[in-house]
Amino acid sequence: MKSNFLDKFQKISMIFLLALIGILIIFFAEIEASDELWNLQNTLKMTNGFLIYKDANVITTPIFFYLGFVCLKLLGTTLLSFRIYNLIIYFFMLFMVYKIFLKLKFSKHIASLCTILIFIQILSIITSGANYSALAISFALVGIYLYLNKNYNIFLHSLIIFLVFFTKQNIGIFYGMSIVLCDLYLNKFTKKFFINLINKFFIFCILSLLILVPLYLTNTLKDFINYAFGGMIEFGTKNINFSITPYLIIVTLLPFILYFIIYKQKDKFLKEVITNEVFQNFTILIIFIFFLTFILYPIINTAHLLFVLPLHLIFIFYALDLLILEDFFAEKKFIIPINWFNILLLLTIVIRIVFHYFFIEQTHSFVTDKTSTYYGFMIKDETLKEINNLKNYIISRNNEGIDVINTYCESAFTMIELKQSHGVYDLLFNGNLGYNGIENLKKDILERKNTEFLVLTDENKLSYQESPELRNFIIENLNFIGYIEKYSIYANY
Repeated sequence: MKSNFLDKFQKISMIFLLALIGILIIFFAEIEASDELWNLQNTLKMTNGFLIYKDANVITTPIFFYLGFVCLKLLGTTLLSFRIYNLIIYFFMLFMVYKIFLKLKFSKHIASLCTILIFIQILSIITSGANYSALAISFALVGIYLYLNKNYNIFLHSLIIFLVFFTKQNIGIFYGMSIVLCDLYLNKFTKKFFINLINKFFIFCILSLLILVPLYLTNTLKDFINYAFGGMIEFGTKNINFSITPYLIIVTLLPFILYFIIYKQKDKFLKEVITNEVFQNFTILIIFIFFLTFILYPIINTAHLLFVLPLHLIFIFYALDLLILEDFFAEKKFIIPINWFNILLLLTIVIRIVFHYFFIEQTHSFVTDKTSTYYGFMIKDETLKEINNLKNYIISRNNEGIDVINTYCESAFTMIELKQSHGVYDLLFNGNLGYNGIENLKKDILERKNTEFLVLTDENKLSYQESPELRNFIIENLNFIGYIEKYSIYANY
């Protein structure tokens, strides 16, 4: 009786704390010039009648933006709606992580504990906003779950390949490689392997028409190919970055080390634990981990690794559960401490977020303008002042027949409020400009009339993904007009 009461209390407490964490993440994560802002801008463009690829240099395949568009249409065109979309994505991801743990025969209590530990590890990317990589990995987790569940339905797997690829093309490519190797591992070089592969490819091609035909009918197919694929070489060569902690390097390598040990010992000392079915599970997991880890290139940093980290941690926890923890947690007497530990972990997250709020409150203010996309959210005081000044300046110049293009990566702050689009100019990152993008933009800059370009006065503050070449080209070839905020104004009149 007491155990049932504590079990119900634990469930109610977990639901309450998860709801509280969701609210805190939605409202107290600060607004920055980051993926959240740029993804919000491109999704809002669709709600304002613009077309992605034609009016927005979206460099990924479109499912993330299509689903975001539906979310904003249903809930309202505000940052609040986009952050709810973010929570839906990560709830989906963590739900699939939990389902995979159960499929690997974890107890519900251990499965919830491991899921919470993964949640803590990826919390920083959850608070950084809705992201196509997170959605693509979530779809990939569904495919992994199907393999672990021994569900080899060809249509279902083809559908997952379609969803992953058309959410993020590079993740889709590596996921497809994982599928080929998994099928080869399960079926060897048999007739069944080749037939399944051909059927999956055929169904994938048919499903792809659901995306490609509408793009063709709206005359955006050429732009889609240009931005999603034309700039890939430039993106891969000019954005190389390595900034990752020793801890995450160890976590990334550990599954491969553990798999090697398990492979070497499975027929000797571990035969009772590492059965053929268990070894198959390990092999399927390591295949997906191996290929999907390559999505880190070229930006090998903590944020990008966190998207794929759940796969590594699932493998590590699976090995720990089988080899160390299974007997230790077998007795029921450990259930109650585990439940309370789960609650303690979630409370720790709440405290962390609340302290973060009080820390940033000193330099941030809530947006009080009810017509603003950012209404009710915290933003840096200096950023809010800059947005208002730039809005007033741009509206004034537009009334005089002068277009104003902000070439800095923070332009989205203002463009979102103005509901305008300058297409490729809205995010001048290397690899975001399509094929031969920099040279094409140089020609366009010289040909534009009645246009002012805002360039960041201090070149040292440019993002590492921005092109100093374009900034310097504007400075060298156009006329200096004056200053506004942290920008220098140039024009060709």
